[in-house]
Amino acid sequence: MTEITISVELRDKVREIIADVLEVDVDQLTEQSSFADDFEADSLMSIEIFSRFERDLGITVPQDQLTDLDDLSTAYDIVAKHAVQEVSGV
Repeated sequence: MTEITISVELRDKVREIIADVLEVDVDQLTEQSSFADDFEADSLMSIEIFSRFERDLGITVPQDQLTDLDDLSTAYDIVAKHAVQEVSGV
């Protein structure tokens, strides 16, 4: 993915959403954590995370990117990419 940065505030929101869906403490999520391997996340949890991104952050993420979502770095990249597209109308 393209290297796009997002604000610390947005990163914190993304992290909070993911921790809430995975039912873990925010501090348990690290940049290296695998949602599937470390927290036993399944595809329904990925769908819920995407739904929360749409509802809480106001961005639309294509469902085909569900398979990419397995760690915080990827989540930040996905949110950054789609937040930028929504603002710029791309």
